[in-house]
Amino acid sequence: MVFGIIALAGTIPMTATSVLSLQSQAENTKSQGTDAEWKTEKCHMRCRPTARTPEDRKNLFKNSQVVLCEGRLYVQLSTHEGERHHPFSGYFLPFPNSNFEGLVSTISDDPPQLNWIYLDTGSDSPQISHGLRAEAEKGLTGPWGARVCHDGEIRFLMENWEGFVAVEIEHTPGLWSLCFDRYDDGLKGKVREGQKTVEVELIREEMET
Repeated sequence: MVFGIIALAGTIPMTATSVLSLQSQAENTKSQGTDAEWKTEKCHMRCRPTARTPEDRKNLFKNSQVVLCEGRLYVQLSTHEGERHHPFSGYFLPFPNSNFEGLVSTISDDPPQLNWIYLDTGSDSPQISHGLRAEAEKGLTGPWGARVCHDGEIRFLMENWEGFVAVEIEHTPGLWSLCFDRYDDGLKGKVREGQKTVEVELIREEMET
């Protein structure tokens, strides 16, 4: 995904791949530098379909947000008429006994208990999950990271890329499973035939004070 154009006067024209590589390095450097104080500030997470998503599905996700419920993360659409689940309200935190950053979120307002966010690699589900450390360590707890775009928008990364996919839940209108396409194969063998999927970007949204 291209977020801008880099022009270097007096140099040999660069290939698109080179431009993307340099831009990615610049974005990642900024996200790890002195501007990274926001990583420890609690935020919400909203969801946006990628540019190549069909228009009819893009409209479904307007004003959607990521929520937590019973050990899983979901994309809750504005059209959802059921129970309003707890919105992601979290921040980056070094994962214990590791060299990478994890991601935590409260799971309720009262009490404000924190859970780790992780990918449950021990099941057939590619869904992003939440749980206590003992549960999270059974799956993939990171590295979580962020891409800081030229316009200031901040997007979440896992294993250094954006491989997030929303998968429709047939029996729960307006609530989609939030999954991670770790092997970049379109969740082959992980979704049923005919089940709708949408590639999504997870965007950091500051919380109202």
